[in-house]
Amino acid sequence: MLHYRCFSLLILAISLLLSTANCYDFWKHPSIDTLATDVVGLSENDLAGPGLQRVDSSRVEVLHQGESLEVVLYKPAHPQQPAPAIVFLPGRMASDNQYESYARALASRGFVVAVRSWYSLFRSDLELSHDAKVIADWLVQAQGVNPGKIGIAGHSMGGKDAVLAAAQYGGFAGVVAIDPDDNGSVSVVHGPLVSLKAPLLLIGAEVAWRASSICAPLATNYLRFFERAPTGTIELTLRDADHVQMLDEPDRFGYGICRSGTADSRQVRITARRATVGFFLQHLQGGPALPMPTPNQATIRVAQAYPVKEK
Repeated sequence: MLHYRCFSLLILAISLLLSTANCYDFWKHPSIDTLATDVVGLSENDLAGPGLQRVDSSRVEVLHQGESLEVVLYKPAHPQQPAPAIVFLPGRMASDNQYESYARALASRGFVVAVRSWYSLFRSDLELSHDAKVIADWLVQAQGVNPGKIGIAGHSMGGKDAVLAAAQYGGFAGVVAIDPDDNGSVSVVHGPLVSLKAPLLLIGAEVAWRASSICAPLATNYLRFFERAPTGTIELTLRDADHVQMLDEPDRFGYGICRSGTADSRQVRITARRATVGFFLQHLQGGPALPMPTPNQATIRVAQAYPVKEK
């Protein structure tokens, strides 16, 4: 089984490398404004659409205490001082522009958003969670954001390590984990999750487990996080959705290995983005509670306190 999983990861790496290798410049994707496309048919104030502020974006090298990594920085044209901020961790081997609509929706509502760039298949959970800490510290020192109003979000491995960073380092005022997968040598579910103090939103893809075993299988998917999540954790299950349908372009070449959903990808993405924006507005800007989703699109549960026995 271990050899099969390693082989599967290699196949995934090769296929996603072709679709996300912005670092090698041999595969270019045309710029697609997913946020502008998705807004058609939505109400004017829908959280899944753009806010009132114009957004500026740039690719920036983060230099902090001798460490260097790349982010795409999204900033409102006229940010409040000091502004709230979000650190966003992509899924393993996914390009940063797969999450551009999330970043723009947040930045247009006053958040400074730093999306970590593409990272190697071989980057570990501990390294990625440390990257989040480095980015957060850099946002405070170089961008002047409010240190008490920094949220963290991520998808897949990035979702897992967003929780890990918040539990391990503290300092994050809210966490959104989009279809997190606890696979790997470090378990968040059976470790740091119990010590998480920040509010947590788990966004899960209901049928992701039907795809390849490397795409959030049942044994390690978002349901396992919810089972051991702190009281008050919100779980939003995206009905009939798979592991990549919440991305800006889930049908890029190479993502077929994780495709198993029958839901409409645009609606899945809109529901996930609306929840992400609403959650951070609530916990970082004092906004209202999350709006209830349409039952045929998503369901919500809230974690209660109950004992969990370790083996």
